[in-house]
Amino acid sequence: MKKHFVSLFFFILLPVFCFSADIFVPTLELLSRMYSDSGVFTMQTNGSFEMNIEGGYKFGGKLKIGIENAVVDDINDLPALEFHAAEVSINDLFDLPFSISYYTGIIDDFCSGDIFHTYFGTGIIEPNLSGYMAFSDGINYDGLHSVAGTGISLSSNFGTDWNYTKLYVYQDAYLGSGFFSADANSAFNLGDLKIEGFVGASFPVSTAGIYRAGILLFYKASDTGSFLAQIGIPRWDPVIDPFGINLFYFLFEPRLNFGIFGINLSFFWHPSYYHNIATNEGGAIDLLLDFQVGDYEEFPVTGGLSTKLAYNAALTTDQFKTIVSPYIGVVTSGVLWNLKLNITVLPFDLSTMFEGYIGIKAEF
Repeated sequence: MKKHFVSLFFFILLPVFCFSADIFVPTLELLSRMYSDSGVFTMQTNGSFEMNIEGGYKFGGKLKIGIENAVVDDINDLPALEFHAAEVSINDLFDLPFSISYYTGIIDDFCSGDIFHTYFGTGIIEPNLSGYMAFSDGINYDGLHSVAGTGISLSSNFGTDWNYTKLYVYQDAYLGSGFFSADANSAFNLGDLKIEGFVGASFPVSTAGIYRAGILLFYKASDTGSFLAQIGIPRWDPVIDPFGINLFYFLFEPRLNFGIFGINLSFFWHPSYYHNIATNEGGAIDLLLDFQVGDYEEFPVTGGLSTKLAYNAALTTDQFKTIVSPYIGVVTSGVLWNLKLNITVLPFDLSTMFEGYIGIKAEF
């Protein structure tokens, strides 16, 4: 990976410095968790940050650097900036609506919902059950699969403003050197209906390869109701994995809005694999019921109360967990502030019952 990056870094910097470059930060998040550790009040802050440097259109270059969910409040062990991805693209190939890219790093996430506001410019539709605040004690699920490695891609909107399709062939960083993957991902922005789907395979893994597929559906039925679904299999080895429900990643979120009042229900079935790694969470269930007051589009302050029920049969103790969380959110000059108090009702333990969170998220 490092050898690929050194040569690619030079080619990216050439168009960036010779022509105009755009620098922006698509992600800046800080999350402070306050909890009791053996009777001692403890505060830990995790941070995620990404900076994109892009230059040119016809021969476009892109460089992503940052930190990902790292502890940032230990002055003796501060995280260093990491290389995330680099990409060089030739757009409008042969004056056709196609682009070809050579890339390395973590490039794209499939079926996270992010593509609809980053590419199509729509509002945010991502699930409520996503991110570190929702999964602070487990895997941070964000979409069904990610392209990570070194390879080439071919993309096109086929001359439309409602479709974006991308094909990838790459050495898969999740699997290691000598293992290759191919994926196809396509998104359709059809007004109130939004669809994103992907299929992929990796070789030579096992004796028959491994396969994956998934789909995201979002539909706004009316001003009152909408729903989001993410359904897929992040990894299936037909030789060693009996086909069954534990392979599935399944999230379903019906959402109801009555003026400033909202009710959101989230059901999440955890998969056995995620990013080609066994999760030990296959068949675990999260159920989140959220009552919200306020709307960021109408008023800068929202609040509410959520109740999360979790079940994981793979655990030997505390298989059931119930957390009640009052929260408040505030938007100030493009920064979203989130304050939440987690009250663990089950299992009952007064010494670890309360956890506080302060989170900020900004783009600039």
